[in-house]
This record gives sequence, C-alpha cells and structure tokens, in this order.
Amino acid sequence: MTHPQELREHTYFNDPSYPFNIFRLRQEQQQKGTPSFYLHWHDHFEILLVVEGKAVFLIDSNPYEALPGDIILVPSGALHAGYAADEGLLEYYAIVFNAALLRHGKTPDPKHALYIAPYLDGALLFPIKLSHQDEENLRFKHILEEIIREFKSKQPGYELMVKSQLYMLFTLLSRRFMPGDQQGRANLAHTRNTDRFKQLLLHIDEHYAEPITVSKAAAMMNLNPYHFCKIFKKTTGSTLIEYVNFIRINEAMRLLSGSDLTITEIAGQIGCGNPNYFTKLFKQYKGLTPSQWRKEAAGPGLQRL
Repeated sequence: MTHPQELREHTYFNDPSYPFNIFRLRQEQQQKGTPSFYLHWHDHFEILLVVEGKAVFLIDSNPYEALPGDIILVPSGALHAGYAADEGLLEYYAIVFNAALLRHGKTPDPKHALYIAPYLDGALLFPIKLSHQDEENLRFKHILEEIIREFKSKQPGYELMVKSQLYMLFTLLSRRFMPGDQQGRANLAHTRNTDRFKQLLLHIDEHYAEPITVSKAAAMMNLNPYHFCKIFKKTTGSTLIEYVNFIRINEAMRLLSGSDLTITEIAGQIGCGNPNYFTKLFKQYKGLTPSQWRKEAAGPGLQRL
C-alpha cells in the first residue's frame, strides 16, 4: 500500500544501532474529539499503551476505542491518527521501533524465521487491539511497562533489555495468534532445510561483496531457481537478495562507526558500487542515510523520555 509522502513521519532514534524510542502523551482537560496526534505513517512498528482516559485510534481508517490498560498494535506502514474520546485527562505511551531491531543476524535461525520474521515482514499481522478485559493480555501489558521502566531509567545496557523484552513480546504474541496450520506445516520444512543452506550462507558471509544471482545460488544447492527461492524464504525468513543486503548493511554499519572511509569507499567495499544505490538501500534498512547514521552514532542524541 502506498501512502502520501507528505503524511510520512521521520521518527527520531537516539541510537541508530537500536532503532527504538518511547513517547509519552498527556493531555489535560481536552475536549472530546481533540486530536492527540494527526494522521501520519512511518516504516516502523508502534505500540500504544493507554494509561488514563479514553481515546479513539484510527488505523488504516478503522476506529479502535481504547481504555486504560488497552494495547494498540500499529503495523509498519499503516496510516494512523488518535483522538480524545472523552473530556478530561488522556495519557498513553507510544513505543516506536524499526523491524531492523529484531531481525536476526548472519546465522540462520529457523525458529526466528517461523515465529518472528512473518510479522516483521508483514506476511502475518497481529490483532490491532488487545483489550484489558482479556486476562491473557495482562502479560503483554506487563512487558510493555517493563520496557517503559527500562527506557526511563536508562541503566547501563538498557538498550539490550528493551530489545530482549520486545523480542519476548513478539514471541508471545506469535505463540498466541499465529495460525496453527502455518506452524505445523512450517516446522518440518525448517528442520529439513536449515542444514542444506549452511554452506551457502557461509559462502555469502565470506563473499558478500561479490555479486551472486539466484541462478548461481540455486546451482550451488542443486535446485532449480523457483524451488530454491521458496525454500530459502522459508528457511531464512527473507529472499536471497534481502539476506545479502542485510549482511552488506551490517558490514557498512561496522565501517561507518569504526573507520574514516568515505561513503563511496564503503559502498565499494560492501559490493554496492553505486553510492546513490547504497544510500537508498541503507535508508531502506535503517531509516537513515549512511551520513546521518554515522553522525548519530558518533555522539549523544536527544532523549525523548
């Protein structure tokens, strides 16, 4: 789905290595129908936790009334807006994070590909609203409260704590809401295919700067390209091109933060000879251009909570 660029929000992240932020909204004595935030969209996930008052959130034109304790899960790319649904105090937290935060590293993990990747990639969606009246949702609320506490206190390593709590949240949501038939079909396929791809993935890790086509990778696996693409996606949770690009971007991040190489030089080293294409690709994965990422990684940023 394509939304107007003028409605796109560019969310600020304090540390580009950990793309998440938390915003607290508190409106005193507003009138019913007062906007709490205007219609916009972004490439990130957003989780809203209502603390006090009553709100209506529009998610892709569908209204969701939310009371204290309710959770609203806004998918990546969804148009959304919020309004006060009653007079008086309205308070809620907005937890915003990019899918890159929870993507797996170089080593394939079939369980991540099964339980997490389909939601990160948008192949599966969680319910938009989790009601406080459903006791099974209390565990999700407690995880969000712990995330907020960690973010507020900013104790050493809080970034890892927030990331681990979000990972736990996605796993528990997947456990509860993933269609059972998909889980059953995928488990056996992942078990059989993971070992088959280890040599190919090792090759990619060592030669990520070299061009590799689907045809060449399929030939290495003695598969035709069509079946290779299907099996690779099920095993790793991404296409071959997405996987190679993910490895390249990880290496680019290391070079941006640990060397004085220019953007053009880094683009060449990771196999993106065209610096304009590299910039576009990096922004697609990290939400920032390489220059912006290097600048934010070099020094402290603004704290939003």
